Amino acid sequence: MSITGTGLSGLIAFQRALNTTGHNIANAATEGYSRQRVELENRNPQYLGNQYFGQGVDVATVRRLQSEFIDNELRNTTATKVSNTVRADYAQRVDNMLADEETSLATVLERFFGAVNDFADDPTSEATANITLHEADSLVQRFNMLNSTIEEQRDQINGSIGVAVQEISDMAAALAGLNQRIVAAYGASGGSAAPNDLLDQRGALLTRLAEKIDVRINEQEDHSVNVFIGTGQSLVLGITSNQLVARPLGNDPRNVDIGILTSNGEMAVNISRFMTGGEISGLLEARSNIVDSAQNGLGLVAVTLSTFVNRQNQLGLTSGGELGQAVFSLPTPAVYPHANNGDDSIPTVTLMDEAVGSLTASDYQLRFDDTTAEYQLIRLNDNTVLTTGVAGDVLEADGLRVDLGSITSVGLNDRWLIQPTRNAAGQMAMQMTDANHLAPISGALTNAENDGSAALVNLRVTTPDDPNTQAPAAVVYDGTQFQVVNAEYGGTASGSATIESLRVVDATSVTPATILFNAASNSFSVNGATIVPRDSSGVTTIRVDGVELKIRGVPADGDTFNIGLTPTAITAPQPALTTVAGNGWELDIYGEPQAGDYFSLQLSRNRVGDNRNLLSMADLAEQRLITGTQTFSDSYNTVVAEIGTRTRQAQISRDATTSLFEDAQARRESESGVNLDEEAASLLRYQQAYQASAKVISVSNSVFDILFSAIGR
Repeated sequence: MSITGTGLSGLIAFQRALNTTGHNIANAATEGYSRQRVELENRNPQYLGNQYFGQGVDVATVRRLQSEFIDNELRNTTATKVSNTVRADYAQRVDNMLADEETSLATVLERFFGAVNDFADDPTSEATANITLHEADSLVQRFNMLNSTIEEQRDQINGSIGVAVQEISDMAAALAGLNQRIVAAYGASGGSAAPNDLLDQRGALLTRLAEKIDVRINEQEDHSVNVFIGTGQSLVLGITSNQLVARPLGNDPRNVDIGILTSNGEMAVNISRFMTGGEISGLLEARSNIVDSAQNGLGLVAVTLSTFVNRQNQLGLTSGGELGQAVFSLPTPAVYPHANNGDDSIPTVTLMDEAVGSLTASDYQLRFDDTTAEYQLIRLNDNTVLTTGVAGDVLEADGLRVDLGSITSVGLNDRWLIQPTRNAAGQMAMQMTDANHLAPISGALTNAENDGSAALVNLRVTTPDDPNTQAPAAVVYDGTQFQVVNAEYGGTASGSATIESLRVVDATSVTPATILFNAASNSFSVNGATIVPRDSSGVTTIRVDGVELKIRGVPADGDTFNIGLTPTAITAPQPALTTVAGNGWELDIYGEPQAGDYFSLQLSRNRVGDNRNLLSMADLAEQRLITGTQTFSDSYNTVVAEIGTRTRQAQISRDATTSLFEDAQARRESESGVNLDEEAASLLRYQQAYQASAKVISVSNSVFDILFSAIGR
């Protein structure tokens, strides 16, 4: 080759080097761009005169400075960082709301029980009664507000999932299109040249996709890439892409799931549980671990507090002598059939009022096992099978009663989601509107020294006008059965004396007794033997066979007062609800009593100043009524603490993964990023080489001119 050809080869090579350097500079700020470098190679030498002489230079390739290992690391850290950032953001919002004094439940809970205590200090005050009812209403409003705010976070998460899923589908389609162009570009060059800018566009799109969801990349021989998500679900296969959708696909209609459309585009397969990394994973984790957890925990406090306050008020008497009424309306469990169930029939699920203290903050699932033809009730927070049954049975566990009789048909592996507390704080409402229905006066009371777990659940008066209904009574447990101890007026009683109180001294030795008043001796005889003089103070205390009875006033000669015993078999197996009946009243008792335990009743009217039922209601604040281990405040504080802990964990994870992401980004920038100083130096170097090549051509022309001039002479 001539000197002109050699110079021309250099001119072309360095022109392309200059073009590539300029291209690098122009794309210095382009997302995902990898700097390019022209690789030069010398041409094969020419053999002349026993020597090999060079023939110039060629452009071997335009190399893309990129490491697949570094890019993959950047995608992975991007997915993890975005997931943790989203999770930390939602956790912080919920944590701030629950822990803030202005919005916290703790402050209104304290005010409510403080008002009950104030009412107990002055049980005849209409003003304190109204304040108590007002604080109850404030408590309801706070529950409603907290639930509504948490539900807003759920709505935002669902909306963000929908937007992210659409963006993923759009990016998947764009990747399939880029795959097609890249395959065609490689084909056009016979596989000898890489379409660097198309590869950069695809790499940048994959990194943006990793912000939404964790991806795994598999490059094919034709240089297209397959993209997989979750546990291997294909998002892109060569030049085709699959579409994701966001819609309710599981049990809970209020939560959108991630589905992948089948080949015919008609059915979406739920793949939510397989999603990892990226915004999608962060949103799903925030919804299940933060929003669901907070809402369930708040609902548990709402359900148990409503139930126990209602129960206590209904065990007492109003100032007018009537039984108290429910203060709050009780939330009802939500039940949803799975989207794949054969039909929409659902079991009837109710809260067991007597066992509401066993309720947990978990969701539950009822599942039909077609291999055994049995239904399983499963607590989802630990996947424990609580109980099983067959069609038509009534299942009871964790304070829930599940009636299978309302399921009209069942299919293979049908499932139902049961949420007893999820929206309970939102459903909570005031049922009482008149403070006169608050019950300060004791009706039925549990002996504070009882050893068993049996508790009073409900009191009903069936014959309010019967004098014996007004007489005090007790229910004792003798170790095998309940005994109703009734203090009764004898049929001949005509004096002004009344039975003031009855107290069980020894529950195991109570026997029936008849007390007769003799006016001549001004004394009482018990069972015809024991003589008790009438007390001149007007109140005579008579002790007989484990019972202490007080009679106020002056009986007529021959008046009798009876102590009667009515046995009631305890419902088995324990714990269970047992109903005992006395003189015009019925009492429901739940739990496991111990021998000697007793409960007292006093339904007489006009007991002005009696505040014992209010004291019992105020005492609810200190009792461990939630799962037998926590007070209402404890339970709420546990919710706050758990959300706070998860918030801190999410923030720590976010900060750690942000650091890893920045390191990966720096490595990628070092490997593939454009350094303007370096490019400027290259630009100068290639310019000089280009000018030198042009000079070679110029010199070549001069040589030829000299040669031609010499020949011409």
